[in-house]
Amino acid sequence: MWFLRGNNRRRLFSYPREYRYFSRRVVHSSRKQAVHVHAWALMANHVHLLVTPPDSDALARFVKAFAQSYALYRNKRRVATGKLFEQRYRVERIKDVDHLATTTAYIDLNPTRAGICTEPEDYPWSTYRHHSGVGEPDLAMAGVWSPSDWYLSLSSQVRGRRRAYRDLVDRYRARNDWAGVTRDPAVASDRKRVERPDRSGAG
Repeated sequence: MWFLRGNNRRRLFSYPREYRYFSRRVVHSSRKQAVHVHAWALMANHVHLLVTPPDSDALARFVKAFAQSYALYRNKRRVATGKLFEQRYRVERIKDVDHLATTTAYIDLNPTRAGICTEPEDYPWSTYRHHSGVGEPDLAMAGVWSPSDWYLSLSSQVRGRRRAYRDLVDRYRARNDWAGVTRDPAVASDRKRVERPDRSGAG
């Protein structure tokens, strides 16, 4: 899992078109670098991604490619300069299957823990809809989603996997114990951040 935050807690996304543009850049970069993307949560001022790269160099190229292109895009739209992201992304290696399960749920529950929405399926910019089968998944990222071996092992049937995942997430929410996952300090600063309506008509 890696974690990328806006410089000085700077907002990364304000409009749906920005989430979609970022998603398209992640898709392009993941395909170019052969990085498998298992889970994500795009928050107002930080991003979580759970990925499997072929090697550490590919991971660095993967992040650099979409982070640079997105920073140029956002700064250009706002006639802004300066760094959009912090200097270095933070990486945590997945230790075992239990750690993978906890981390996946942690990422998908980021929006609810931040108080942005009540139910995880209400947030369109995470993998929860992909994993649970509840709600319409983000089409911009759908083509790059690569379910982890752990997720696929939940059931031999798609409906069974989705049901098992929903049950697992419910248990994690009830327990609310994330000691096995690195806590990100940016969650609190995402609370009550409201996505601005996109009045430009741009996609």
